[in-house]
Amino acid sequence: MEEAQRVGRPLGVVAAAAAAAYVATTVYDGDGPAFGPLTTLGALLVAGCTVATLLTAAVEARDARADTTDALLRLGAPPATLRAAAAVRAAALLVLFGPLVLIVAVLAALPLDH
Repeated sequence: MEEAQRVGRPLGVVAAAAAAAYVATTVYDGDGPAFGPLTTLGALLVAGCTVATLLTAAVEARDARADTTDALLRLGAPPATLRAAAAVRAAALLVLFGPLVLIVAVLAALPLDH
């Protein structure tokens, strides 16, 4: 639960930025105005900052779990099991939030596309 509070907000910001990028590319493809170099630079800056914030929160969460991880290793838990648990957490986030972000982005683009 503590990790959810730490990683949840940056994950929400990344999801919002991804949805906004989808909406922008959907609305401005075709006959709309073309993206210029400053627009591309701004989009890359926003995307980079949001991903960097998410990665920083993930590192902080890993550091907060360090004592628990050390205790599990001392008790004899195989390191592969701990890595598998981390992979399952990451996969669950992608499986749950990927389609959700896409659905929200499509719904947000509907009124602007007509």
